[in-house]
Amino acid sequence: MKKVAAMLLCGAALFAADLKVGELKQHVELGYLGTSGNSDSKTLSALYGNDYQWTDSTDVHFKTDAYYGEKDGDKTDERYRAYGIVNHHYSPRGYSYVEAGALRNTFQGYNQQYNGGLGMGYVIIDDKIQLFKVRGGYQYRWANFTDGTDDDFHFLKLGANYNYQFSETGKLESELNFLKNLESTDDFETVFRIAVKVLMAENLSLRVGFEVKYDNTPPLNDDGSEKDKTDTTTTVGIVYDF
Repeated sequence: MKKVAAMLLCGAALFAADLKVGELKQHVELGYLGTSGNSDSKTLSALYGNDYQWTDSTDVHFKTDAYYGEKDGDKTDERYRAYGIVNHHYSPRGYSYVEAGALRNTFQGYNQQYNGGLGMGYVIIDDKIQLFKVRGGYQYRWANFTDGTDDDFHFLKLGANYNYQFSETGKLESELNFLKNLESTDDFETVFRIAVKVLMAENLSLRVGFEVKYDNTPPLNDDGSEKDKTDTTTTVGIVYDF
């Protein structure tokens, strides 16, 4: 019993610890995923991510996830995403970032979507219990839609992250992003993500997450009608950190 408790405490310390320079931390998640909105299905999902401390002031983060579902031979859901960000800190609170991402989600109307951006951020709270930071910048997007058209966009992007270590083995993570098209007053979207991650054994955690995306001007269906503006995703997965 004492050995198990020691393992959990050790794992919790790693769970909350900062990375050292040159250290890479990776995580793999496998689990159940349910969607509603432009798709309505229940399927399995997979995620891979890593965090790397490049220098004392520069950190790099990468994440990719995927899910695919079929029912009676018909595709019911499909999404592939990849995202990377590099943060460079000028002080304990001020930092800049460069980010890039890619998406394929035909149910939301995208054969391909590519994003790239840069901006500045500010850390409001950063202690062993809480992390709260905000950021803002420019994002460029090129999209190839399922209706056969393509276009590019210029966005103002605002975002915030809040993490809370509510126990030795439990952590809440949340993120809010807002994008406003600089060339159209009606074109904006928001994405909110929240997840609870609980350490069950050394390097092994249970993660429950929820994501809601609202797009005020979504892509069009083949018949010219708008797709649903709101999509939600619920995940329950087992995470292995190494």
